[in-house]
Amino acid sequence: MSQLSLLDAIAVPHGDLAERASRFCGLAPYKSEPFCRRNWGGILHSLCSYQGKLKPSIAKFLIEWFTEPGDRVLDPMAGVGTIPLEARRQGRVGVGSDLSPLAASVTRAKLEPFDPSAVADLVADLKGRILEGPELSELTREVDVDFGLNGPIRSYFHEDTLREVLIARQAFKEDLEPCPTRDVVFSSLLHILHGNRPYALSRRSHPVTPLAPSGPFEYRGVIERLETRLARVLPELEGLASGSLDGEAYEADCREVPVRCPVDAVITSPPFARSLRFWSSNWLRLWFTGWDRHDFDTEPQRYIDVQQRSGMGPYRELARAMHAMLRPDGLFILHLGETARVNMAAAIRPEIDPWFEIAYTGRENVEDTETHGLRDKGATVAHWYLFARRRP
Repeated sequence: MSQLSLLDAIAVPHGDLAERASRFCGLAPYKSEPFCRRNWGGILHSLCSYQGKLKPSIAKFLIEWFTEPGDRVLDPMAGVGTIPLEARRQGRVGVGSDLSPLAASVTRAKLEPFDPSAVADLVADLKGRILEGPELSELTREVDVDFGLNGPIRSYFHEDTLREVLIARQAFKEDLEPCPTRDVVFSSLLHILHGNRPYALSRRSHPVTPLAPSGPFEYRGVIERLETRLARVLPELEGLASGSLDGEAYEADCREVPVRCPVDAVITSPPFARSLRFWSSNWLRLWFTGWDRHDFDTEPQRYIDVQQRSGMGPYRELARAMHAMLRPDGLFILHLGETARVNMAAAIRPEIDPWFEIAYTGRENVEDTETHGLRDKGATVAHWYLFARRRP
């Protein structure tokens, strides 16, 4: 296909919702060049690595095809803000919410206005805390560094790096209230917490999921690597802020988002049934946000990916909440998963039907997609798109 005909094919189509949805699913414009490339979307979509993130190119075309400039677009299960970031980049107001403190912090950094000069002040404050802070032996009396899901926390870091990590964790947990400036720094620190290259604070692991570490214990300074990361992302965040509408981010249950209503569209990708467990796949970064052993035992019960194991009733509650937040003819679009045992699109349909008229559902086989170096990407065999409009 020539470049001209390709651009014509992926242009926003005319027609009613069902017609546009059918063309979207049939064409899958996000699979064309350059949108199919792993790194498409730039560094802001990788502000902090996160297991289970929606492909940015899918978000791009859902926003482009089904919303208008100036629309307020809500993702109530935003993860690290992929959908609302694309909304912001395309002249919409991106609104993202997630119950996870990790996800909410990264989303806030992508959407809300921050003070670049205050970023430098915060880094200087962290540097002072590290220079003057307590010894590792004192810190580990308060923090259980023998806890871990893929290995004990202490096994990931040189002891001097571990001391700095614990001091920084304490500062963000106890003294620094969530705000955009704080979360710009926090997101960068979360990103470098573990990985398989020299930018990371950990021994050799994986940048997305903190697999058991290997290799020598080498000291890696928190401030040096944090400043290097911020030097990369700050120009991109400042450029985004200068040419887009400010968004909104919340740390809240998807059924209780405290957003100003109405919104024009809800576009979201819920956790796939019987697939990845977000809280365990991202456990080391969640630990850094303040979770401890007890939280990992109790907090997952609050999350919809655990609740949906007993049935799709939580999506009836979600549909009722989204109906209340949407404008009268607003759109509700879901990106869903299918496993050998559960087809989420079929299971959710009766739960949302009282509040939304379903215009179209489409299926995409994903059994041959890339794994990004991870052996177990969950049991998902297909993705589904469900397009619906708010009932009166």
